[in-house]
Amino acid sequence: MIFKAPKMMAFILGMFVSGFLVYGQTDESAKILAQTGPGVIQLVVYGKDKQEIAKGSAFAISDKLAVTSYHLISPAANCVGFNIKQKEVDIDGVVAVNKALDLALVQYDGKVTPLAFGAGEDLAVGKKISVIGVNEAGEFTVYEGKIQSLFDFGEGLKVVEPAISVPETCSGGVALGESGKVIGVFQILERRLRFIAPAAAVSAMPKTAKPTAFKNWQAEDYLGTLEAAWLTGRIYAWTGEAFSAQKGLEKVTKAQPNNLEAWTLLAKVYDGQRDYQNAVAAFKKITDLDPNREEAFFGMGQIYVRMQKSAEAVAALEKALSLNPNHKEAIFAMGTAYEDAREFQKAGDAYEKYLTFKPENAWQAFQRLGMARLNDNQFEAAATALAEAFKIQSRDQNIGYNLAQAYQKAGKLAEAEDIFKKLAELSPEGAVNYYSAILKMYGDAQKPDKAVEAAKKVVELKPNDELAWINLGNMHLQMQKYPEAIEAFKKAIAIRPTYDLGHIQLGACLYNLKRYPEAIESFKKVVEIDPNSATGWLYIGISNMQMKKFEAALEPMKRTVTIQPENANAWYNLGICYLNLKDKFSARDVVKKLQAIDPAKAKQLQGFIK
Repeated sequence: MIFKAPKMMAFILGMFVSGFLVYGQTDESAKILAQTGPGVIQLVVYGKDKQEIAKGSAFAISDKLAVTSYHLISPAANCVGFNIKQKEVDIDGVVAVNKALDLALVQYDGKVTPLAFGAGEDLAVGKKISVIGVNEAGEFTVYEGKIQSLFDFGEGLKVVEPAISVPETCSGGVALGESGKVIGVFQILERRLRFIAPAAAVSAMPKTAKPTAFKNWQAEDYLGTLEAAWLTGRIYAWTGEAFSAQKGLEKVTKAQPNNLEAWTLLAKVYDGQRDYQNAVAAFKKITDLDPNREEAFFGMGQIYVRMQKSAEAVAALEKALSLNPNHKEAIFAMGTAYEDAREFQKAGDAYEKYLTFKPENAWQAFQRLGMARLNDNQFEAAATALAEAFKIQSRDQNIGYNLAQAYQKAGKLAEAEDIFKKLAELSPEGAVNYYSAILKMYGDAQKPDKAVEAAKKVVELKPNDELAWINLGNMHLQMQKYPEAIEAFKKAIAIRPTYDLGHIQLGACLYNLKRYPEAIESFKKVVEIDPNSATGWLYIGISNMQMKKFEAALEPMKRTVTIQPENANAWYNLGICYLNLKDKFSARDVVKKLQAIDPAKAKQLQGFIK
C-alpha cells in the first residue's frame, strides 16, 4: 500500500494556491502558465521517518511518466505529487534514472497534461527561456531568463547554463524555449549550480521498465556519489567556478585515475586558480595517459611560461609542435618563452611564423615581434613590425611610443617625430611628455634647430615651468642665438628666482656676448644661492680676467680650486692671474699642483714663467 500524505497537509498546501495566475506575473507569463502549468507536478519527498525531506518539481512527458531531478527522489522513502489545481498525483515509483545528468523518470497516476519536446531550434546563446516550477509556498510559477552559455556534454547533448533567478524548489521543473517547446529539465544541484539538462537526454532514457516502488527503492544521497561529483565538477569548470569544480574533479580523478577528461578539466581549473604546481602535475598525468595529447603539452608549456621557467616551457611547447607543427598558439607561446629567456632572435622568428597563419589578433604578434627585434637591436625590423601593429591599433599609445623609439634608434628621426606628434594628438594630457621626447631626441642628436620647435611647444603647454624655459634657452644657446636664449633664461628666473641653473645659463650667454659686467652679476646670484658653486666662482673670476681685472679675479679663482681641487682649468687660470699680478712664486706652486692633475696644462703654464 502506498503511503499517502495526511489530508490536512494537502489542505494546507491548497490554501497557498491562488489558481493558475500567480500575483505579480506578466500577461505573457500567465499565458505560459495556463498552457504549460497543467503538465507540471509539485513533488513532496519523505524520508524513512515519514518526515518531509525535500520539495521540488517534475513534469509529465507521457500519460504515465514524468521527469524530475534524480537528487530529489534518490533518498526518498515515499513521494507525493500535486498538480496545478492542487489535486493529488500518485507517484508510483521510479522507472529509470540517468545519474550522469541527475535525471529520473517516475510513473505517476493523476490528472496531468504531457508536454511536447522541441527539436533543439531554441538552443542558442542569448535566446529567451521560461522555467515553470513551484516556489517555496507551493505556487506554480513562471520564471523568465535567457541562455547564457551552451556546453558540449558529449554524445550530441548540449547542457544549458541559464541566466535566471529561481528558487531551489524549481529543480526538476520544465524549461521552455522561445517557441514554447520543452528544451530540458531545470536542475539545481547546489545553490550556485543551475543548469538545464537537455530534452534529448530525457528522450533517450528507457521508458518501458516496471517502476520500482519506493518501498523497494534503495535510497542514496546522490550528491555524495561519484556521478554527482563528475557532473558538478564538469559544470562548475565550464562556468568558471574553479573552487567548486576542483572539489568534484579531484574526487573523480582519485576514483578514476585514467579519466582523461577529468584530468584535463582539473588541469585547467588549477591553472585558473594559479595553482601552477598542481596544474603541471595534472598535465603531466594527461601526457602519461596519452603521449600524443598535443593540447596537454601546450597547456603545460603555457603554465611554464607563466612560471617564467623558460627552458621547461620551450621543451613542452617543442613537444606540442612535434605533434602538430601548425599549432599556431603553441608557436606564439614559444615566442613568449624565448623572450623570457632573452633569446630575442628566436622569439622574433617564432612570432614571424605565427603571423604566417594570418591570425585574428595579428597586431599582438606584430607588437611582440617588434619588441623582440627592438631588444635584439634590430631597429629597422622592429620599426617595420611595430608600424604594422600601430596600423591596426592606431590609438594604442604603448605601441606608438615603442615605434617612435625604434625609429629613433634606427636613425629615422623625422619618422619618430611624426609618431610622437600623433601620440600627442591622441593624448592631449600627455602631449608635453611626447614633445619633451622630441626635444631630447634632437638634443641628443645635436640638432638644436629641430629641437627648438619642440621646446617652444613644451613652453606653450607648460608656460609656468622653469625647466621648459631652460630647455628652450639651451637650444637657442646651442645655435648661438643669444638674445632669444637670454629671453628664455630670464623667463625661467622670473618663475623661480632662486633657480641657480637659470642664472648660470643667463651668465653664460652674457659671457659669450662679452657683456662681462652683466655676466659677473648673474654669477654673483649663483654664488648667493649656492656659495659652493664652483661654476659661479669660476666665471666671476674669468669674466674679471677678460676685463684684465686680475686683482678682482684672484679670490674667485681661489674659491674655485678650494671647492674643486681637481679642476685643472681653474688651477691654470689661477696661475695666469698670479703671473699677471707678477707673483711668479705663487704661479710656480700652481704648476706643481697642475703636474699632478694635468701635466700638459702644467707644462703650458710653466712656459709662461720666465
